Amino acid sequence: MVICASCVTLILMKGAVAKIDIVHDYMRDIDRTLLRESLKLTFEQRAQKHLRALQMVEELRRAGKELRQKSDGR
Repeated sequence: MVICASCVTLILMKGAVAKIDIVHDYMRDIDRTLLRESLKLTFEQRAQKHLRALQMVEELRRAGKELRQKSDGR
């Protein structure tokens, strides 16, 4: 069986189009306005924002653990 160069090109293009479709599927679910707003911040501002988010997560974990201990009667 002989495969011509144009057939190979079409097969490769079809694969590339499939990959582009996957990227578009993911892009649909991303709020790019949040990305743009984040990129307006300096590195330090983004790092501080991230640190505050981590602190909130830790506080929520601590509160959840405390609540579970109270409900267990400890």
